[in-house]
Amino acid sequence: MFRKLFLGLILIFMVGCASVPASLQTKTKNPITDLHVITEHPTVMQHQEVRLGGIIASIKNEAKQTRIEIVALPLTSDGRPLLHSKPQGRFIANVPGFLDPIEYAKGRLLTVVGQYTGTEKGKVGQYDYTFPVVTVTGEQIWQVQQQIQMETPMRFNRCIGFNCGFWGDDYFMPPFGIEGRVVDRVVM
Repeated sequence: MFRKLFLGLILIFMVGCASVPASLQTKTKNPITDLHVITEHPTVMQHQEVRLGGIIASIKNEAKQTRIEIVALPLTSDGRPLLHSKPQGRFIANVPGFLDPIEYAKGRLLTVVGQYTGTEKGKVGQYDYTFPVVTVTGEQIWQVQQQIQMETPMRFNRCIGFNCGFWGDDYFMPPFGIEGRVVDRVVM
């Protein structure tokens, strides 16, 4: 009984950690998740389903849709943008309806799913740029949360033999040999 319960809890935990949020589900099993694939073959990839994300560079509400310029980052298997990764380029996400510019502000993390519909010419500063365009069917905005990650370093007793004292120098390490660091996590 306990064994079945334990295995069930492990299975639920594993599925919960790796699953894509409902807002980012796609019809195809393997949507395009790399902007480089689109930019290298823009006409071949047209009308393919995509899951792309990154950092919001700008947002503009138009009459019937919201136009978001996103700096693309690689995604994890569950659709979260990978922080501190090299950007893959920029793309335009056209979301039907109104999105509040306060919630979808410049610098926030966003992942979208939809259909790649082609390219459009624009500028990044004074530089001419060709943006891939995605018509969005679902989106997920992410939070960056700082957490403390505790680590216990490997310790070996440097004293070997019968003449080792109880209060050797190994006992005066940082409190209990535990160290920690602050890490950024992307969460819903």
